[in-house]
Amino acid sequence: VLVVAVGSLVVSEVAERPALTNADRVRDLAGDFACPVCQGQSLGESDVPIARTIRSTIRTMVDRGRTDGEIRSMLVDRFGEDIDYMPSGDGLVGLVWVLPVMVGGVALAGGVASVRRWQGRGGGPAPRRPLVLAAVVAVAVLAGVLVAGTAGDRSAGDTLSGDIRSSSRTLLVEAGVAAPDEAVALYTRVLEIQPSNAEALAYRGWVRWRTGDAAQGRSDLDEAVAVDPAYPDVRVFRASQRHADGDHVGAAGDLVVLDELEAPPIVGDLLAASRLRQRIATGLAASGELLAAVELLDSGLESRPDAAALLAERGWLLAATRSPELVERGLASLDEALAVDPVDPYGLAYRAAVLATLADRPEDAAIDVATFTGLDGPPAELVDLLVGTGLLVAGTGSGS
Repeated sequence: VLVVAVGSLVVSEVAERPALTNADRVRDLAGDFACPVCQGQSLGESDVPIARTIRSTIRTMVDRGRTDGEIRSMLVDRFGEDIDYMPSGDGLVGLVWVLPVMVGGVALAGGVASVRRWQGRGGGPAPRRPLVLAAVVAVAVLAGVLVAGTAGDRSAGDTLSGDIRSSSRTLLVEAGVAAPDEAVALYTRVLEIQPSNAEALAYRGWVRWRTGDAAQGRSDLDEAVAVDPAYPDVRVFRASQRHADGDHVGAAGDLVVLDELEAPPIVGDLLAASRLRQRIATGLAASGELLAAVELLDSGLESRPDAAALLAERGWLLAATRSPELVERGLASLDEALAVDPVDPYGLAYRAAVLATLADRPEDAAIDVATFTGLDGPPAELVDLLVGTGLLVAGTGSGS
């Protein structure tokens, strides 16, 4: 056993041990190449867009069963040999690796020759021990080759014991109902099995960002988009993160892309319940990007033309400019919203405020206020709006 172990150690010095998991391979490969546009950073260290894109390409190729050699060849062909920290073993580099083995071989041959000369001077028959030792060494080295060649040699998704105890889907389901810390650990296990799993990246990023690990959360969300730009969930998550970070333009961009995807209905329901699109549009308008705000709302209306909440928000933003032409267009949009849903709280409150303060139609405004006060639990922000415009009495919920 000792001989085999020694042989394995010998071979491990000249043979690269394969990575244990796909995630290990991705990390190793990303660390072996320089970022093409950075100074002194590897692909694994850099967070610039091109580095994220290349990392996502590596993930996808690894998950599809491509070898390290194929991935290296692709990167070198595309970006040149200068980015490869570990060039192929030819020329001088190959000589550096091969030379110690050659020296060892020469030394061994010299030792054997010296023993034979010493035996020849003794005049007796040459004992068989040197031949036996040579055979043992050969067997040890061969066993080392086999051990080193098979250690860590697993297909994608194998565990340390060689079998997959939990599929990626099972882990994702478990993570969906787990506490935040446990969920992050489960998503990480999925990514050890399948580094290009956009769902695991997206949801791990969302959990991290919501629990205070903002930098890692943003990184995961960006990586998920790079891996699968058409994954709807990550577009919603990143739009929310960008909006909270004050990047309303970036958030709007994610939702516009989302509108072009075939997202499941639950995604639209989530947007409606959270009013994320309206909040982003408000942020854009407040920063002087009214056109971008209206375009964002119109993008949502293309797929859901009967969305009263979007029509109401559009009308409110247009009217808030106080431009007579835009006020008129805003009122038309508010009328359309209430034609779709006569009890939409935002449509009622917004139209009442516009009618009372900009259109000089207090009687019509009072009708909308009366309908609004009859709603069950209207949003507090709308109550504050009507109180601020003098249309409601604070603390009473009744018209003035």
